[in-house]
Amino acid sequence: MPNILQVQNTSLNNQQVTNTPGIHPHIGQNPQIVTPGKVEPSPAGDYSGQIGAESENGNVNFESNYTGFIQRMHEGMQLPIEMEELLFTDGVALQTLGDTELQGLLNELFAEIEAKDPEELMNFIESQQQAQVKFSGELFDGLRNILNHEISPAFRETILDFIKSYNNYASSEHLLNQLASLGDDIESLLLPSQRDGFEKLMDQLDLSAPPGDTEKNTEVINKLIIPFLSGYVSRTHNYGAVRTASVLFSLYAVKYEDGKEEGVRQLFSKLMKNGDFRMLFKGDPEKALEKAMEELRPQSERATKFPEMLTKLIQKGTEGSAGSENVERYYQVLNHLLMNESVYMPLLHMLIPFRYQDKNVMSEMWVDPDAERDKPDAAKKQKIFIKFSIQNVGNFELISMVDNGNVNMQVYIPPTLKEPPENISRNIQDILKKNGFNVSNMELGVLTRSHRVDEVFPEIKEKEKGINVAV
Repeated sequence: MPNILQVQNTSLNNQQVTNTPGIHPHIGQNPQIVTPGKVEPSPAGDYSGQIGAESENGNVNFESNYTGFIQRMHEGMQLPIEMEELLFTDGVALQTLGDTELQGLLNELFAEIEAKDPEELMNFIESQQQAQVKFSGELFDGLRNILNHEISPAFRETILDFIKSYNNYASSEHLLNQLASLGDDIESLLLPSQRDGFEKLMDQLDLSAPPGDTEKNTEVINKLIIPFLSGYVSRTHNYGAVRTASVLFSLYAVKYEDGKEEGVRQLFSKLMKNGDFRMLFKGDPEKALEKAMEELRPQSERATKFPEMLTKLIQKGTEGSAGSENVERYYQVLNHLLMNESVYMPLLHMLIPFRYQDKNVMSEMWVDPDAERDKPDAAKKQKIFIKFSIQNVGNFELISMVDNGNVNMQVYIPPTLKEPPENISRNIQDILKKNGFNVSNMELGVLTRSHRVDEVFPEIKEKEKGINVAV
């Protein structure tokens, strides 16, 4: 069987990064996980990729942004364990011990992730895939392919400018919510005599504006809200919390304005005029862009409801509603979730918790949609790495290479599982065949340790040579 893992030594800075499953504090205990240091904003207002990317004199080394991201990705391997404890251990306890609002939120959240039959479970997983995977599809497969070629620095910069603008376009709703939340914080910090005036300005924002429709909100922000804050700081000489929050508000506003649909299309038009783009992009780029934008239109209620409730739960945790001793843990989960939004992410990544047949399940999936792209005349292949933990059963891992409908697969099962291996193998093959796949080879093994992402996808370290952009 082909060596799907392609195990290599990919340690960073000669330090081994390990993932120890099953070790995580319960509510009331101190977390034994690394806490990122404070990150100061860059002049451009970008915070991504800076952790772990400092030079010897303490200054941020922008040339090592991707290396810093890889380090954060390794730290984020604890996310499924953290989420499992947050939802299925602490969350269950807080259903009875938390305040009334927290109890109601958790009851609604658990009802949302409950699946009664296989069809309902599949619908839920598909809805979360729709909500979580932003940089997927023909358009971004094509852009990744181009970035893997030797292209001019100016062309590469244009592609990355488009990706940054598209990211802000796709994040319009999230950025608006952040602006509204920051507005509430700022209002509470203002002098009482100024709060009503600021609240009236914030009320002029249309929080339901669709992605890319930023003009009206941008006008309110730039002509009314930011001048108000600037004048307030100048008059009161409040150079503390109000100014800090106002600067952060301005940074989110810049990202929101950059996501204007007209700007995204102008950058894409610039790409289309490049001869290398027309030669290297496979398929119809205009149709690919329209499809990507169409998929960002209002999604199904279930696709957005669970992420919104999870966000509210994490927010309440950071505010201390789950206990002041656990605030840092909620911030850890938040940081690791934000890491997966980075355009640096070289893989498609999904984290989906659910309940099925009265058991809690935490699942995580990593996908390289165009594996072995660097090999000459290589057919398009997909490499998939799936982890899932089933309550009272154990941890499973699945690694597969899909080549034109043919599947090579390695499956790792918990040592305590009593099901005969031949039954497991037969059931998996039956599922794949029903979905149109041919199983070329399958191996079963006992999971003695959790595989690291860089073991399954050793090529991600090589991508540092081709990607250096901050979103």
